[in-house]
This record gives sequence, C-alpha cells and structure tokens, in this order.
Amino acid sequence: MNKLCPMPGCSVERITRDGPDFLHVAAHGTRPGSRCPDCGRASRAVHSRYRRRPVDLPSLGRALRIDLRVRRFYCHNAACARHTFAERLPELLRPHARRTRRLAEAQGRVGVALGGEGGARLLQHLSMPASADTVLRLVRGLPLPEQEPPHVVGVDDWALRKGRTYGTILVDLERHRVLDLLPDRTAETLADWLRCQPQVAVAARDRSTEYARGIALGAPGARQVADRWHLLANMRQVLERWLAGAHARLRHLPPGPGASADARPGSRTRPFRRTRGPKGRPVSAAGRGGSRSTRRSGGGTPRARSCSRSAGR
Repeated sequence: MNKLCPMPGCSVERITRDGPDFLHVAAHGTRPGSRCPDCGRASRAVHSRYRRRPVDLPSLGRALRIDLRVRRFYCHNAACARHTFAERLPELLRPHARRTRRLAEAQGRVGVALGGEGGARLLQHLSMPASADTVLRLVRGLPLPEQEPPHVVGVDDWALRKGRTYGTILVDLERHRVLDLLPDRTAETLADWLRCQPQVAVAARDRSTEYARGIALGAPGARQVADRWHLLANMRQVLERWLAGAHARLRHLPPGPGASADARPGSRTRPFRRTRGPKGRPVSAAGRGGSRSTRRSGGGTPRARSCSRSAGR
C-alpha cells in the first residue's frame, strides 16, 4: 500500500473512493517520537491524537485527500512554555498546512508558467483546484533558483512612482535576469551592493555621474561602459536637435538663381489642380470658370467655334 501511495514518515492504512471524483487515503505517523519545536527535547509520551485532512496530488484523475491521524506528545522540559506539541512531518506537509508540500510545489510551478488566473483555470481541469490568489501565494512561497555570480551587470534607474520615487535596478546582462532592486539611486547604495559582488568585471550604465561614482567606489576594478540603449537614445536626441536647427536655418536662405519670389525655402505654393471633363478628359483649373457656359452653348466643340466666328462677321 505504501508503494502505491508513498508518504514520507507515514503508513497508509486504506484507500477508499468517495464519489467519482475523490479518493480518501487513511494514514498515520510511524516515527516513535518527536521533538518539541521550542526547546528541541525529544519525547515519546503520547498525550492524545487528532486528525488532519490535507489535500495531496491527484491520482488516476481524481482529487486525493488524506485522512491523517496525528499524535500529540508531552514535553517533559519544565522550563519550556509548551506542555504538549504535535508531531512534525516535514517531508510531507508544513505545520497548519492544508495541502502537502508536493501539491503546493506543483500548483506553484503552474502559477509561475501561467500566472494567477490562467493557472487557476488549468488546475481546475487537472483535479488540483485552487483560486488565483492562492496560486500567487504559492508562487511567492517557492524557493528562488540558485543563480551564478554575475560578471556583466547593467545599472539603471526605475520608477516606483514616476516623477516622485526612483530606485536602482541591476540586471545580469549575460543571462538577462534582474538581480536586485535598490531603494534609491545614490552612489553609496550602489557601492554597498557592488562590494558584495567582487567578481563583477563590466558595468553598463547611462550618463549618470552618480552611478559612475558608485561603480568606482564599489567595484574600482570593473570596466564602465555605456549601454547600447542609451547610446541610441542620445544619438536620436542629437539628430533631432540638429534637424530642427537646420530646418530653421533653411527658411532664411536667399532663393537660388531662376527661382521666383514665391519659391523660397519654406514657402508653400498651390499645386496645379486638374479636374475631369466630359468623357473623362482632364481639364485644367485655369479654364474651369468658363467650362460650364461652353458646355451649355456647345462652344466647346469645333463646329460651335466655327459658327461663333461666322456669326461675328
């Protein structure tokens, strides 16, 4: 039975099915005694027993709940404030926890991949239901991964509240991961952080003299470079200022040879507008005023023009 449903520090008594979607596993602790969590003194004297019902990983597509019988022991240390304490099962679940460690880790990993709302929707189909807030809480409880010491770091400011409160963000540029968030952007705070990272060889920063001083104080052997984003941003700003000044200077240049007075730099000329005449032929805007009368009298055709000349004679 223990091989089918392994539980560290516990012995499985029976497995029963409660409806089509639930399994109940009855188990009890197998260790002869336990240690007081306050004074650390071992005890085997059983005071009483009570039941805990944590949720475990699903089995065969069914949600699994453990009916765990836990013992309470006497603490024989007279100087200890505890008189009784419950046995600990650290490999299986935490004190006062309502889910086992392995279930909490699985739900937390889903939350890391999908977030709170998305993780909660997926866990509902995996027979591990949890609310979005619970998924986020389990994500915060996961241990942080071990990171290698950074050698190339990027330093920049970040806004906790834009326009009012700013801090410093440090990024591992080789692994593209955030290393730390500092509460302010002073040289002393940055220098204190860099003193704890003596392996830093390159520090990329903006044009801030405060960051330059902080890097020089905390990591004097590190090479300071300007990061690519700030180089491109500075180049764009210089180009925009130059183009704005050049455009203003072009307005005051004299017109070139053969240019009319209206064709000066910066002046706007009305374009030659054309409209569509009869049968789709283009008609210039210069003759647009008399086009309506000529169409009415038929003067637009060669025959009409010859008749008008003979009538004038």
